[in-house]
Amino acid sequence: MKPDRFSPPTLKDVAREAGVSAQTISNYLTGRTQPRGKNLERIQQAIHKLNYRPSAAARALRLRQSNILGMIFEDVVDKNQASLREGWEPLHTLFLQGATMKAREHDFYVTTVLAWHGEAEDHAAHLVREGRADGLIFSSEAMTPEQLARIQNVAATERAPLVLLQENTRSEGCCAVYAEDEVGGEKAARHFWDLGHRTVAVATVKPDWPGPIRRARAFKEAAERLEMRVTEWAADAYTIDAVRSCVRAALSENDRPSAVFAVNDIVAVAIIQQATELGVSVPGKLSVIGFNDLEIASYFRPAITTIKTPAKEMGARAAEVLIEALRGRPLEDAVVLPVEFIERESTARAPS
Repeated sequence: MKPDRFSPPTLKDVAREAGVSAQTISNYLTGRTQPRGKNLERIQQAIHKLNYRPSAAARALRLRQSNILGMIFEDVVDKNQASLREGWEPLHTLFLQGATMKAREHDFYVTTVLAWHGEAEDHAAHLVREGRADGLIFSSEAMTPEQLARIQNVAATERAPLVLLQENTRSEGCCAVYAEDEVGGEKAARHFWDLGHRTVAVATVKPDWPGPIRRARAFKEAAERLEMRVTEWAADAYTIDAVRSCVRAALSENDRPSAVFAVNDIVAVAIIQQATELGVSVPGKLSVIGFNDLEIASYFRPAITTIKTPAKEMGARAAEVLIEALRGRPLEDAVVLPVEFIERESTARAPS
């Protein structure tokens, strides 16, 4: 009896066509055993003839593995607001691209969740308890110890490996994947010093992401060691308008800093726009360094001197660490990737 032409063929249909047991077909498809000779030939012919495709759902149920990684991006705003804060962390797209490409190399997929603040733990639990994800990649603005503990509890309870992106917290049961943000901050300070700048600013955004927090702190500490005078400009959101509003008054002053380090390239773009509007030339009167090396940094004018974050590589390593753990290897506690200083047109020697 052949399968109904409107119904997909089943494993039993293939077994009947090949003249072997259903268990033999199952063992062949899962790689447990490899039939030989005529049996192998008949099995392959039956699969081809019936156009049989194994059920992913059935495989997941049988092996208790979905071959799906959950990637959760949490925003800091409260869900009672009308919409998510304008402007998600710009690295998320690159993280996702890197993770997705690496997962596909290993026959895994990535499912993404954009979570409201405070709901990431629920989404994580939902994904792993219902078999929708085998492991979790999590990226959020700076987490409290309590939130980290809740996320870790979900992962431990459900026996799902956990990777934290950008966080450098090393805790049992999770792997931290992050870049050398502190090195980038120090390189920015040294670059300004070498160009003769002695009064500088660091442009931050609050609330902030773990990477920008570390790079801003490292910049200030390095600048102070070099005996430069440091001012901090802190915008309320990662938007062009918020940053321009924050720096407008400071850029209008005659004794403004001669250089500013922005915690990411979007912030740098906003500062250059505002400075240009006020008649403060970049880099003639104001040098600017960004961070991340987003595509806009090279196309903007002046092209922005920046520190490259290996975002795609971070996403790829996060996926790789999870997949290795799911295949039995011990979960790494941390993966630290290098940054790269890229000098372009937005920095110059300090004005005399």
